[in-house]
Amino acid sequence: MLSLIDRIKGIDGDLVSPRVQFIYLHHVFKDEEKSFEQLIQLLSKQHFFLSYTSAVEKILTGTIDRPYISICFDDGFKNNLKAAEILNKYEITACFFVNPFIISTSSFEEKEAFCRVKLETIPIEFLEWNDIAILQKSGHEIGSHTMEHTNVANLDKNAFEDDCFQSFEILSKHCGNVKHFSFPYGRFYHFNNIAAQAVFNAGFYSCATAERGCHINPENKLAHDELCIRRDHVIAQWNPKHILYFLANNSRKAHRNNNLFPYGNS
Repeated sequence: MLSLIDRIKGIDGDLVSPRVQFIYLHHVFKDEEKSFEQLIQLLSKQHFFLSYTSAVEKILTGTIDRPYISICFDDGFKNNLKAAEILNKYEITACFFVNPFIISTSSFEEKEAFCRVKLETIPIEFLEWNDIAILQKSGHEIGSHTMEHTNVANLDKNAFEDDCFQSFEILSKHCGNVKHFSFPYGRFYHFNNIAAQAVFNAGFYSCATAERGCHINPENKLAHDELCIRRDHVIAQWNPKHILYFLANNSRKAHRNNNLFPYGNS
């Protein structure tokens, strides 16, 4: 339930506070398209939309002067194309984090196993390389979500380094300049500082988690490999008031430490 203080005072003041908020979705199914567009319209009342790269740069340079939102999608479902069409209508660009393995395979058996084992869902249609090209032509960005949506906590250092380099090389070959990476599952207990550094060593410019929170200006400019991106997961059909509550709560609890990884060097 929403807190009593929010019901009494409202949350508009928190929503207009200068910050960068990343939100991510996985899908926009047919019955979610209307809700997704309504969510975009709702968020635009208090926020300015930024591309993923622009949002990262706002944080790194400490130039956050408005309430900004950047949208991204994980897993690379085919229905992301429809989500992109809706975003295009509002001149909003997103970053789509994909798994090169599932884009490249034509085997139904491999796709079915990927959905069942990695995503714990029924078979879903995925983007193909020509779909990726369509997204890029509209100004959207492509990022890595590991080769096969792997729980990084289950890999040793060398295996994850190989995964990072492989996904970076494949995506760079097909997409050109690929800057961004997001951890599957993405909670802090799913990876550590060594894994984060492996992402940057592979050539990626940013590294994203699935930890809730938003970003405010750092005390000093950050190096790109110091930034730990927090993102809020949303589903298009959730109650919009609840989504606004989560975002307002992030704003209220915003802290400079949100910009940093919580780990030491081990």
